[in-house]
Amino acid sequence: MSEAVQGREAEWTVEPRAVGFGARLAEMWRYRRMFRFFSHRAVLKLYRNTILGAVWIVLRPLIPLAVRVLLFGALLNVNNTSRVPYFLFVAVGTAAWELFASSVMWATRSLELNGGMLTKVYVPRLILPIVTMVPGVIYFLINVAVIALALVYYRIHDGVWYLDTTWILVAPVCVVLILALALAIGLWTSVLAVGARDVRFGLGYALDFWIYLTPVVYPLALVPGHVQWLFTLNPMAVLVVGFRGALLGGEGPTPVAWLTTLAIITGLMIAGLSYFQRAEAEAVDNL
Repeated sequence: MSEAVQGREAEWTVEPRAVGFGARLAEMWRYRRMFRFFSHRAVLKLYRNTILGAVWIVLRPLIPLAVRVLLFGALLNVNNTSRVPYFLFVAVGTAAWELFASSVMWATRSLELNGGMLTKVYVPRLILPIVTMVPGVIYFLINVAVIALALVYYRIHDGVWYLDTTWILVAPVCVVLILALALAIGLWTSVLAVGARDVRFGLGYALDFWIYLTPVVYPLALVPGHVQWLFTLNPMAVLVVGFRGALLGGEGPTPVAWLTTLAIITGLMIAGLSYFQRAEAEAVDNL
């Protein structure tokens, strides 16, 4: 091979990134192998530098479930108007809520946690809020396993199969929408949290308050009728009720509630993608 040909092969062409969301998707596809790399890093952070190690992967989603069942079921004796045992009722609601809460918190920390990598090599930054939600998905799968074991237990103990398959196909739709809502919020908070840790702390407090506005440990029927329409404006209330109804039957969101939730998530996602695309470069420079 001639020196001229070798020289041409060694040349690099530096071009500005194309604008537009389509260009971002194409770029993410070219860097698709990075999804596995960053997801592995996120999972390692679940138990790195701990004594119990990987045991924490199981304990972390189970502890909130145990606390809610003990506090609201055994101590406060929340009136469960559904036909299913309270443990199963709370387990399904907790699975949906923790999928959202964990995913949005991990997405918020995505740029911060990978700051050392981002300052050395270039990767499409949009990958990070998406793939860093993997721990939330793992917690969700553990909660689903608990639900499955509980269903089998109650089938043997009570002789009742509480799983209702009438609308079960709605359950994966709810899961996708929950992840979309978490990502839509994470696109904002991941950038803002780089410059101020207050964002992460404030989001944690907001989620602690938000869960009480969401029927996770209580049925929607306990909410006075004249204010139930307010829950339509809370997308997580709609998605938790929808997910629980898809698995256990009973109450479910109205068509208006579904349409409102879809509109809110779509609006947040469009605004979040636009903001992230404008602000992510400056945020990485501040890492």
